Amino acid sequence: MGHVRLGSLPRSRAWKEVVGLITAGADVSQIANATIRAADKAFSFVLNDEGFTEAVWLMTQLAIAAKKDNFNDHLLSVGINLPQDTSLPDVAAAVAEAMDRKLDSNGSRSDLGEMSQRALVGALVEHISPKLPSLFTPDASDVQAALASLGKKREFGELSRTFFAKLTNESMNYFLSKTLATHLGEGQRFATMNEMGQFEKALTTHCKEASLIVEQFSADWFSKHKYEEGGDISRESSNGFASYALKKMKDELKEGARADAR
Repeated sequence: MGHVRLGSLPRSRAWKEVVGLITAGADVSQIANATIRAADKAFSFVLNDEGFTEAVWLMTQLAIAAKKDNFNDHLLSVGINLPQDTSLPDVAAAVAEAMDRKLDSNGSRSDLGEMSQRALVGALVEHISPKLPSLFTPDASDVQAALASLGKKREFGELSRTFFAKLTNESMNYFLSKTLATHLGEGQRFATMNEMGQFEKALTTHCKEASLIVEQFSADWFSKHKYEEGGDISRESSNGFASYALKKMKDELKEGARADAR
């Protein structure tokens, strides 16, 4: 399960091409490599970031709750308080509030933790929205049915991939901004809104393609641990999953950057 390797994953744009959209004539290779190094270092720290591990824990518990008879009770036990007539915005708000309470209670807020929170909420909304009725306003039973799908192996793999893609996207943008400030100084990065749109689309696609590396791993891990732990998943197991999945993403980004130079 932990040693699946897909070879060189296909990319619409190489990492240096993505960076080239934003460097305004500066040394693309230098900035691309500096950004990968910065992200590599930061991802090493995020392994111990409580915001990151809490986001992954809540993601696993949403999937575990999906197969419980007492769906809402299980979520409440991990801090997610859904109203009786819940909607998708209610789910997003409840997950965000659960993370807020956890991080505020121990004073462990960080930039990377807040990125993890946004990535989880964004992944849930993106994953659940297509499963809801489009011709009329979904009711609570529609939302719960959509949430129940998260308990399936394949669905968890897809949700996890979206989470790690979103987290990586925002993290890479964050560190690219800092790297550019070092190399180019502060100031306007884009001459037009169209240029900004092209860059954001390219970065999102790059991270989404790289995140393929965690999809099957996540699905297999979830199925295995849910079975071995009798229908539950412990925090210890979740933290181990979070660490290894992030390592796979980090290694994939570095592999992609090395492939650019070949």
